Amino acid sequence: MNSEEPSSHLAPMPLSLLRRNLRYCSYDALVGTPFCFLLQPGNFIIAALMVSVFKLTPAVYGLISALPFLANFAQVFLMPLISRSYSAKTISVTMVTLQALCWLTMAALMPLLPIDNPEISGKWWIALFLVSAVLSAMAGVSWISWIREWVPQGLLGKYFGLRNRLAQFSQISFLLITGWLINRLSNSIFAFQFILVVSCLLRLVSGWYQWKTTTETSIHSHPRTSLNWRDQLAVLLQTKPCLWFIAYSAAWGFAASLFSPFTSIFMYEELNLSVQQVSTIVIVASIGGAVSATAWGKLADRFGNKPVMLFCMILWQAQNFLWCIVTPANHWILYPMWVFGGVMGAGFTLSLFNLQLKIIPAQAKTLAISVNIAVASLLTAVGPILGGKILEWALSGNTPAIDVYHRVFFFTPILSLLACLLLIRVRESSASPLSSVVGAMRNIRTLSSIFGASFLADYMFIKTQKRPNPGSLR
Repeated sequence: MNSEEPSSHLAPMPLSLLRRNLRYCSYDALVGTPFCFLLQPGNFIIAALMVSVFKLTPAVYGLISALPFLANFAQVFLMPLISRSYSAKTISVTMVTLQALCWLTMAALMPLLPIDNPEISGKWWIALFLVSAVLSAMAGVSWISWIREWVPQGLLGKYFGLRNRLAQFSQISFLLITGWLINRLSNSIFAFQFILVVSCLLRLVSGWYQWKTTTETSIHSHPRTSLNWRDQLAVLLQTKPCLWFIAYSAAWGFAASLFSPFTSIFMYEELNLSVQQVSTIVIVASIGGAVSATAWGKLADRFGNKPVMLFCMILWQAQNFLWCIVTPANHWILYPMWVFGGVMGAGFTLSLFNLQLKIIPAQAKTLAISVNIAVASLLTAVGPILGGKILEWALSGNTPAIDVYHRVFFFTPILSLLACLLLIRVRESSASPLSSVVGAMRNIRTLSSIFGASFLADYMFIKTQKRPNPGSLR
């Protein structure tokens, strides 16, 4: 069985319907991105709310950052029960709606939580984020499974490169507004309430676009071949590329989550940056991702997802060593760091998502996605909890806090690069070697498209081609 082939039961979707669905999927990204950004563990907005306003300790903040990953592990036991009765689309839309309602509850309760008693407020935040994490985990699995059902494999790189670019522009707009608002209202509770409420309303709109997406034609044109979960597990265990991918996801998840969620706290407390300054830094990363997303999609379609992932990860983590030397005096280096990181992170994230869709076995797609997320999340959840405990212990000593952060940040790129040894074992059909991507980067047109200057490169080449050759005039 070739796990990279689409399911045989899927009938071709009419082109007009496919275009409409892809358009709705793009609208979903545009309006849903602000809310999804708030869900990211360690994002600077929630970090400012938890640490600057409610004064939570690193250990409690680390636990809150780990909750999404713990929930991703728990969903592997919940999804088999729910998916027996409901389609992936129905589950996704339902969970998106409940997500928004949960965060609206957070916004309503926020003024009632004591900001001078982090022990009590911390327990409330843990409970609220736990409910949100479970809903988000099931929404994520069902959405990926649903996308796998109807988006043609040949469009993955090109379409999601464009979709990710739109999402990045949406995120940039959101961050510009939130950074200005939080700074203008001096980190007040009302500022965070307003951000949460608007994000929730936009999330409800994104759920409406998901509901409007009509994919039943492609799914039910022929009877579905439904395997029970034991048979799906047997299929998954026979798909070696998927197993290696799961192992890599777990190793990289742990490496990325060990100390990365605490970079926001480091910027606030050790570099003395304001929320608006941190917002600007994140914005430049989003710009880097936005201008490069489409080019990465084309490269992934041409050379394969795995070599693009390896290329991006190596360069991305190499520049992350600079975290070990950032101080208040040279914090300006964060701006080029985050631009470069945004470019490389966009290529890595896009290829990671597309590789997962490509190698999961069609007969066991929901189980494969659930197991991948569950196993990866179990190790990833350990990261911020362990990192928070280590930081709390190290910061209680006599070593200056900035030196403590510099030392622990050294481990993130080291562990992330070691995890690539597992990614190398993933076999992707028709993928080129890593050297092909490196060679492509020597082409000025490819390199300029990655960094958003394709229009300049095209102008230069077209101008050169139109310049008269003196020899031809003789």
